[in-house]
Amino acid sequence: MNNKKRNVIGRKISNTNLDALITQSASDGLTEQSPIDGRDIKWERVTIQSHDVFNKCIKSIYNKRSFDDLSLASVLDIYHSIKSSNGNTEPVRAELVNGKYEILGGLRRAYTVSILPNTKLNLIVAKDLTEKERAHFARVMDEYAEPSFMDKAKSIKTLKAKLDSSSDKEITGLELSDILGMKKSNVYYALSYASLPAELIGLFPALKYIATPLLRELVKHNKDGYLESLAQQFPAIKPITLTGNETAEEINDIEEGLQKSSKKLQVDLLAKIRADKASAPVSYNGKLKDFANQELAGIKIKTTKSGLSITINESKVDPKILDKLITVFNGNEQ
Repeated sequence: MNNKKRNVIGRKISNTNLDALITQSASDGLTEQSPIDGRDIKWERVTIQSHDVFNKCIKSIYNKRSFDDLSLASVLDIYHSIKSSNGNTEPVRAELVNGKYEILGGLRRAYTVSILPNTKLNLIVAKDLTEKERAHFARVMDEYAEPSFMDKAKSIKTLKAKLDSSSDKEITGLELSDILGMKKSNVYYALSYASLPAELIGLFPALKYIATPLLRELVKHNKDGYLESLAQQFPAIKPITLTGNETAEEINDIEEGLQKSSKKLQVDLLAKIRADKASAPVSYNGKLKDFANQELAGIKIKTTKSGLSITINESKVDPKILDKLITVFNGNEQ
């Protein structure tokens, strides 16, 4: 039995020297050596009010999570903890750029604080990071939960668009994989997932509820408007609301309900795709139409848009038919 785990987009989350500094020191100023060139990087503790989060914070282009797709459903696992503590106890990591805090790690914490009135967002903020340092810190600084496959896909697509617009040439998959610390093949997978129609992705309460096997199947059928049409045949999972008085157990039950609904939706989508594929054979009306309707031992015939695809099992096909085919093929070669 093969127990080897499947590789996923991005590198495994790991602790940084900064984590140890934050834990060991209560000082407002922390100094860490750069993981790139060893220079000193100064970090400062900053606190902002919940109503200022969206005004003062933006996502770093290197952050692996999709900020635009965050919702209450995507932060249920940390909602009660942050509400009970009147803010995040694990600081958000950010860089101060042009008066804005560009979040390298902790987008979910920032979003959760933003939707909880009278809470505070705690950050650890650096200045003047290099591009390599930004990419490195964004890669290793989401400690609590690894972004979902779909989160990363959307983030990578946005990063590529921004890098393309700031360069004279389109950035390659190899260059993106170097920046992100990913396999080149996973970069291309991510870009294909990010091209799935919003109508279909929007059926789910949050990106984290979309399983990778479903994404792999969906990209196979992302053409001719099929997925957009498919999405119209299913109701979206109903968005959740909270009164603010829910216990941790009640919130956990809500999240489990969303997981069950999402799994059922995925099963239903895959079943509909299989049914559509089985019930919609390619219409063929060429010269071999009568031949295509015959059942011949050892010969498998499949209609395609351009004609027929014929597979021959030499051990099962009638020897006379096989001899005739060989004769015809040899004759065509002369």
